Amino acid sequence: MTRLSLKIFFTFWLITAVIIVGTNIVVHWFDMSEGSATHDGDEEPAKRLLFQIVGNALDRNTEQLAQDLRKMPPWSTRFIYVIDKNNEDLLQRTLPPGVMVLVPELTSKQPFGKIQDRNRKLFGRYITLNDGNAIRVITISAGKDEGPDRDIIWELFLDNIWPLLLVSILVSGSACFFLARHFTRSINTLQEAAQQIAQGDLSVRISHRFKGRKDEIAALGRDFDNMTEHLEQLMQEQKRLIKDVSHELRTPLARLQFAVGLAQKRSNGLVDNELARIKQNADYLNNIITDILNLPVEGKQKFQLDDVMDLVALLSTLIENYAVEASEKQVNIVLTCDLDEALVATHGNMLLGVFENIIRNALAYTAEQTQIDIELQQKNDAYLVTITDRGPGVDSHHLENIFKPFFRTDEARTRETGGHGLGLAIAHRSVLLHGGQISAINNPKGGLTINIYLPQLNDV
Repeated sequence: MTRLSLKIFFTFWLITAVIIVGTNIVVHWFDMSEGSATHDGDEEPAKRLLFQIVGNALDRNTEQLAQDLRKMPPWSTRFIYVIDKNNEDLLQRTLPPGVMVLVPELTSKQPFGKIQDRNRKLFGRYITLNDGNAIRVITISAGKDEGPDRDIIWELFLDNIWPLLLVSILVSGSACFFLARHFTRSINTLQEAAQQIAQGDLSVRISHRFKGRKDEIAALGRDFDNMTEHLEQLMQEQKRLIKDVSHELRTPLARLQFAVGLAQKRSNGLVDNELARIKQNADYLNNIITDILNLPVEGKQKFQLDDVMDLVALLSTLIENYAVEASEKQVNIVLTCDLDEALVATHGNMLLGVFENIIRNALAYTAEQTQIDIELQQKNDAYLVTITDRGPGVDSHHLENIFKPFFRTDEARTRETGGHGLGLAIAHRSVLLHGGQISAINNPKGGLTINIYLPQLNDV
């Protein structure tokens, strides 16, 4: 259970428990007090006990009354004596001297009587039961050695009521528990959906989980779905717009690059520097457009992994392709792998772009005369590719942000040194569409490590 459900549960339970206990106490107190006019406001516990026993005995017969007395706790019966017409106690006990003195005084003409027996008070009442038998009920107050303020009725009430209170509190606790779960289940559903949206999954819908309900929570679920559907449409339209604009830009850009090439041939060296800068910026713009077009847009449900790729062969080929560039910085790229092959499902050449971007970044930031380590190993039902450079690393606060489009850790970096922040974003989305995971950590000895998990072919 969540903290909220526990709070609701204990709050409801505490309130119901207080109501149950308080109601029983109040009802019991008023039951004791409603006979106050009969006994002239005397609050003597033994006298009040007498009136309660008499009130309960009027609709009983002799045998039922004897059974009631036997059910009472032993400590309480010593304060109560019920004498039959033969002047014998219904529980077959020996009558104390004070009781024997009071019994003859109780008759149909004088039904009520009391006496003082040393440090005790005795109260008696003559009544006729519903079976016609006349009895005398006598109650005895507690002596000074047993506490002058002892309330026999209160103690009997507590002794008799606690099982009922316990059952009532347990039943109310069960009801409050399920009520709290019912309230918080809907909130938990909304919370889980919000977390999925925060992770970028705009396809989540929750209104079907409130099917059949017509309350405010169900209405909130429908509004939530409408919001996410609208957000998903906006995001898809935004991505399509970027792709469409990028496509439209490529044609004039290609013409610009062609014109710059012709101008360089005809310039005879007069404006080579200016044309070189134009070409450099045109190439930079072309790279941005290419990366935008390579940025995956499709949702996971629409994305089809319809091809197979061997990671061992892919990484080996990339190391060969970057061997010349690595030698210029005197950097060694070392692959550690004990596997003959590592087959994964893919779509076209998407994984090629993933590892190209990561290795290119590693080459760009690793120090000269160092080493880039690439390790491929099997982890349960997935393959783990670890690429470690010897560069400056990334601020720990930015480790997750480096996978966001157009994010650069150093805002002051130039285009030549900082790139445009799409390489790792493309890698991140591509890996997710393959059902894998990608993360970055800083090495204690310096440098950055990129971990890529990809499911094995038979698990995709």
